[in-house]
Amino acid sequence: MMVDVLPSACTVDDLWRVPAAVVRRAGRAALDAQRALSAILERLEVPVLLRDDGRLTFFPHDPADVAAIRAAQTAARTIHAHLQAALH
Repeated sequence: MMVDVLPSACTVDDLWRVPAAVVRRAGRAALDAQRALSAILERLEVPVLLRDDGRLTFFPHDPADVAAIRAAQTAARTIHAHLQAALH
């Protein structure tokens, strides 16, 4: 018998924040990116804690929560990639 074990907590880098240096360089595009990143994080219905080191710790309850966290990370990385492309 195989039993799937969920992580009790998942700590990740904060991908949902545009660094201040990028905001200064990218202006409006960075503000739009930050709004999109904030919306992604707000839609995530998984308990989360912002750590002192700037990372986020999620507390998934089931496989759907884990999948939602991964999807949110992928979406955030895509937004960051588009923002970096706009800077070049």
